[in-house]
Parts: sequence; structure tokens; C-alpha cells
Amino acid sequence: MPYSIIPRDPATGQMGVATQSQAFAVGASVSWAAPGHGVVATQSMGEPMYGDLGLDALRAGLTAAEALRALRSIDPNPERRQVGMVDMAGRIEVYTGGACVTSAGHRVGDACAALANIVRGPEVWEAMVDAYERTEGWLSGRLMTALHAAEAAGGDDRGLRSAAVLVVRAERSGRPWRDTITDLRVDDDADPLGRLDRMVEHNRRYHATVEAFELALDGRGDEAVARLPEPRDGAGADTADDDPDLLLWRAIVLGAARRDDEAAHLGAVLADRSPRLVEVARRFADAGLVEPDLLARVLPR
Repeated sequence: MPYSIIPRDPATGQMGVATQSQAFAVGASVSWAAPGHGVVATQSMGEPMYGDLGLDALRAGLTAAEALRALRSIDPNPERRQVGMVDMAGRIEVYTGGACVTSAGHRVGDACAALANIVRGPEVWEAMVDAYERTEGWLSGRLMTALHAAEAAGGDDRGLRSAAVLVVRAERSGRPWRDTITDLRVDDDADPLGRLDRMVEHNRRYHATVEAFELALDGRGDEAVARLPEPRDGAGADTADDDPDLLLWRAIVLGAARRDDEAAHLGAVLADRSPRLVEVARRFADAGLVEPDLLARVLPR
């Protein structure tokens, strides 16, 4: 019984669901998405049929309105449901049943919709749409802004417990592991939004660094450096990251671009923080993944 927002970014076609609730593990039941087809949020007395069969209907070519109307017609208790759908064309359909606990309602914006029940008042779903529409940038970050705005407006009347963000691409690439951009959940926490904030930002940095690492492995060192996320410490070498994987991959990217001093500095930091990972990284040369010369310039002896 949460509050949620479902957008489609017109610039990228990416679609998402962000949700927060006092209920346990809200992301396991509310959020549904199919890259290239659409997203669904089903809540109040949530019925998984709207997610599972709803995505099937969108894959079959039905619009959001057609899919939601069809599912309501076979639901024995549609008055208990609150459901929102976005299809691949960005068409949005939302339904709030008469038996949803107040305050309950929804608002459809230009390219998003917010839906909520058991919240302080209509300002909760209004705040989500307003916050989303006045921000720019990557979709996962905008969704977090919307969730914080909902909480600032009163949020779930029962309190905080769980939250989730799910974002998928506009088209299927044939590589499903790349088609889901963000899929993060906090299931049971006193500060689910704060914790999810940190996870979403780390997810952004993590995947950007992996993309840069793969470019470096393909011999595209300068392009790889340009793809790296900005250093957290502002000094050109990201020693503030506490994830050893990010330190290693960043060091290899910098080494591939012949920025040896920066790469060796990160290698030394990594050796201090995670000497075992340094020894594992030496196997990259044996596997033919990274040139031995590059590892020798990056990793301390």
C-alpha cells in the first residue's frame, strides 16, 4: 500500500517504476517492467495479475488503456486495486479503485503518473509529479527526487520501511543483462530512501566504470577514460571509492590511456585496501584479458 511513480523519458525512451511503503519488500510486489514494452505498478490490495498479465498484454501490442481495461474486466475485486501502466509509446493509464484506503488517488503528468494510497493527502501524489517534471538528468536520479518529494509532503501515513527503483531501456538489445538499467530494492530499513539513494548512485558509478573497463579491453583507452564517472575526491584519481572493484577497473582504464602515474597511484591504494584483489587481478594477464605490460604498470610489485 505505497506511493509510486511511473514515467517514460521522451528523450531516451527509458521507462521506470519507483515506490516506497511502510510495507515489507514493496519492490517485490509493486514494480513490473519489460524492456521495450512497458512498466506496471500494482498496489493497494495489490494483484500480481496486473503486473504479469499486464506486461504480456503490452508485449502483444495492446495500449496501456486497453491492457488495464481488459484486466479489470476479469478481476473479481477491481475496487480494491490501484494500478498504473505505461506502454512503449509513452501512453499512460492509471486506475484508483473506490475501496482504496484514503487518502488515495493519482495524477497523470506530461510523461509520468503518480499513484498513492494511505498517505497524508493529495499533496503526496501531486508532489511526485511536480518534482519529477522540474528535474533533469538520468532517470533513476529523477525517480529518487520524486520519492523524496512525496515523503516531504507527508508520505505513507504509517511511516517508512521499504523502497525500490526499477528502470529499463526503450528497446531490447538482445542482451537482457544490459536492458535493465537499475533494479534496486531496500526491503526492511529505518531509512529506506537514504539507503536507496546511496545504492542508486553507486549503481550509476559501477555500471559506467564497467563500460569504461570494457572499452579499455578493446584498446579504446581514450574513449574509456571519457566514459569514467567523475572522481569523487575531485583530484583526478578516484581514491574515495570504497569499492575495490571500481578502484581496479579505473586503474586499468587509466593505464590503457597511458596515464600511468594516476593508474599506479590507484594500484597502490588498492593494494593497501584489498591486497587479495591485487593478486587476483594478476591472473587477468594469464587469461589474456589484460596485457601483462599494462598490469605491470598499474599494479605494485
